[in-house]
Amino acid sequence: MDLNRLVSYSLRIGVFAAALLSMVGLFVWAAGGFNNVVTVMGSEIAGTLASAVRGNASGIIYLAIAILIATPVFRVAVSSLYFAHEGDRKYVLISLAVLSMLIFALVSGYAG
Repeated sequence: MDLNRLVSYSLRIGVFAAALLSMVGLFVWAAGGFNNVVTVMGSEIAGTLASAVRGNASGIIYLAIAILIATPVFRVAVSSLYFAHEGDRKYVLISLAVLSMLIFALVSGYAG
């Protein structure tokens, strides 16, 4: 499979999943009377997942945002795997460097 097609599919799936989840979250929020908004502070991804699984509207919307943020990171990871499969060491190193910078930026951010 072509790299451009593989990246295109991964980006489309990520954006589609995030859009679908956000719409579901908005419908759940509307069905609840627009009054049960719970904010998530910091990087409580486990709490966000648990909230989404319980059917909380804000948890579902936060999960959609997390998927939307993770989509480009997944794209770089897919590119790294593709280049490794092709045996192109130069681009594997470049894409792994970009992936490490993205992960560092996500992990090192602080809420405050």
